Amino acid sequence: MKGGTKWALLEYIAHLVGLGLTSRLLWEEITPSPTSIGLRSSTEEHSPVKGVVVGANPIGDPMSYKKKKIKKGRFNWLKYKFGLVKIALLKAMKALLQKEGRVRISQTVTVIEFLRRQNKIIRSNNQRINEWVDEYLDDCKKDGEPVNILTQWCISKDLEERYRRQGNKFVFTKKERKLFEREMPRILAVFKENGFVVNWWITFNRSYLDSGRINPDLESEYKSMVNELLEEYELSNDVLLFDWEDDVLMARPQPDQEAIQDIGRFVSTGLFALELTRHSAWARDEAGLRQTDKELENDVKFQIACEISEGDFLIGEKSPFNDGCFIMVPLEVAERYDNFCIKAPDFKKRIVSVVSSYPWRLSGTY
Repeated sequence: MKGGTKWALLEYIAHLVGLGLTSRLLWEEITPSPTSIGLRSSTEEHSPVKGVVVGANPIGDPMSYKKKKIKKGRFNWLKYKFGLVKIALLKAMKALLQKEGRVRISQTVTVIEFLRRQNKIIRSNNQRINEWVDEYLDDCKKDGEPVNILTQWCISKDLEERYRRQGNKFVFTKKERKLFEREMPRILAVFKENGFVVNWWITFNRSYLDSGRINPDLESEYKSMVNELLEEYELSNDVLLFDWEDDVLMARPQPDQEAIQDIGRFVSTGLFALELTRHSAWARDEAGLRQTDKELENDVKFQIACEISEGDFLIGEKSPFNDGCFIMVPLEVAERYDNFCIKAPDFKKRIVSVVSSYPWRLSGTY
């Protein structure tokens, strides 16, 4: 059922409820009292003439003009009270629906419908967009605040392997070009058409691990290539590029110390094994690393602890975004952010998967 139809139905219900209350008041006003239907009080005086009550009009006491005016005044007063009841009911129901997230600004509805369609197109089993995003967009629209979007771009060891395979240079992948040529411009256009101001950050995020860090010169060359794409498709005014460590944190990411000391408190044995399998495949097949099983295990432990810390940072008091409010448009699948939620359970509510995953990769994903 569409929003307008829902509201019309609720208004009709309020009308019926208010009408019922008014009918009751009217009934109480017009229902004759016991004395008016012949059940006289024992204190009533009688005239000497049998059957005639003292003070009564022997010809039937018809309603005078004054009585009619009083009755009409009472009826108008009841109509007024009915209006107040109806208004109060409508306000109460509207407030309730807004609280439950059912009543949205029309521009919010348009944007969120587009994002949800795009979410399904990109990946049929994508994580659904949470209602938190609807509320965030509504708040931005009402308060005249920009919509903060964060996209993290992974800078890690596998780029060195790509550089070698592309002939000792970086050449745009199809997904990288698609991202800047079609996907991002389309998203920005929908927001702008509906009156939203967008503050979109792309942050270059180095690997948490020493073993996963790229050569600094190659890192600089790759960033220049991404910036070239940004300028080619005239997105420089809408999208800002930052280095996560150098521009935002002003330091290297630090692991959560509780997780480092006892990772088993935060991640089950089964989930840790899955993470180890995934990371080992990336390290050996994509990044070309040669590590022992113990080294791989220590790296996974350290990485999970860093992800826990970063999730807490992004939506916590020290977040670079006001009140930790932003939309995460990831370049990886949403499941890769599971560890961000360990100490920040609401983190994944911010995820809006609406662009292609892993644009920097030459082959399949892990």
